[in-house]
Amino acid sequence: MTTPTTSGARPWYATWFESPWYMELYRHRSDEEARQVVQLIDHTMHIPHGAEILDLCCGFGRHTVALAERGYITTGLDYSEYLIGYARRMNAHANARYVVGDIRGPYPSKSYALIANLFTSFGYFDEHEQHVAALAAVEHHLAADGRFVMDFFNADVLRRTLVPESMTMIGQTTVIQERWIEEPYVRKRITINDPCSAEHTFEERVWMYTPEDLRQMMQMVGLRPTRAFGSYHGEVFQPDVSDRIILIAEKEAP
Repeated sequence: MTTPTTSGARPWYATWFESPWYMELYRHRSDEEARQVVQLIDHTMHIPHGAEILDLCCGFGRHTVALAERGYITTGLDYSEYLIGYARRMNAHANARYVVGDIRGPYPSKSYALIANLFTSFGYFDEHEQHVAALAAVEHHLAADGRFVMDFFNADVLRRTLVPESMTMIGQTTVIQERWIEEPYVRKRITINDPCSAEHTFEERVWMYTPEDLRQMMQMVGLRPTRAFGSYHGEVFQPDVSDRIILIAEKEAP
């Protein structure tokens, strides 16, 4: 699926998320980690089991299947055909289905009890307005008493703690990650040196939205933030300390 950008060039995620190296690089983000944030959702939001949930930008389905295991009827949506194909094969469940789609909508169902956007799966577009449009789609597809949960990095802490460069090994393959801030983005260049093939280079580029930015954007489209956690274990969000912000919002009454 092609998404327009300011320059008209193919967006970075259209290449990176279609590569098998994406899953190799993030394989350490375990199923257990996914179950932790799903447990937090389950224990604090009290969505009735059997309710319809959308895992928005689901990737290869870690959170989708964890939600399905808890008894929710879950749809995992992602624009990447490669990742959706993997999810259908490797994270199949009777309560889960996977579809290719766009974060800006439309979504497969008209009304969800919960929409979840986890693992920093937001802020990928070149234009700020497109991120607002995505949140507007979330609001539009929530049930009257529906809720939204977003898991995003804490930009205020990231500015102080960003590691400029790191190197890891995946088997015999060297992976170098270079990170820098270029307003309004945090950027990452991933260079993969595979001895059995040519060098591969990919990019990640995410808007540096602060917690207050996210709250204001949600309020702009009719979502009311109600709680914020600072980790998947449920600690209260601390602006100067927490690496992440897990924001919970409700759909405002008409």
